[in-house]
Amino acid sequence: MARATKAPLTATFIRSIALCAGSGSSVFKFLTEHVDILLTGELSHHEVLAAVAKGQTVILCGHSNTERGFLSTLKSQLQEDLDARVGKLVEVVISSQDHDPLEIV
Repeated sequence: MARATKAPLTATFIRSIALCAGSGSSVFKFLTEHVDILLTGELSHHEVLAAVAKGQTVILCGHSNTERGFLSTLKSQLQEDLDARVGKLVEVVISSQDHDPLEIV
C-alpha cells in the first residue's frame, strides 16, 4: 500500500473519503466537492501529484487486489439478475486461476 500526502496523516482532519476499487481516476474525475482522502487501487503519478497539490491524501491499495474482494458479491448479483431474466440457463463462475498480474520481486 502506498500513501501520498504533504502532511503527516495524523495532522489531517478527515471530513470525507472517496473510495473506488480498481483505478479510481475515471470515477474521481466526477467529484464535485473536495474530498480529503482518495482511497483506490491505483492512480497515475500525475493524478497523485494533482491530488496532493489540492491538499488530498491518496491511499493506493493495488488495482487487482481492490477488485478481487468484490467478485463474490458481483457474482451473486449477476446470477440473481440472469436467473430472473433467462432462468437458470447460465451459471456465473469466478475463475480459480485469477491472480494479481504484478509480482513484487
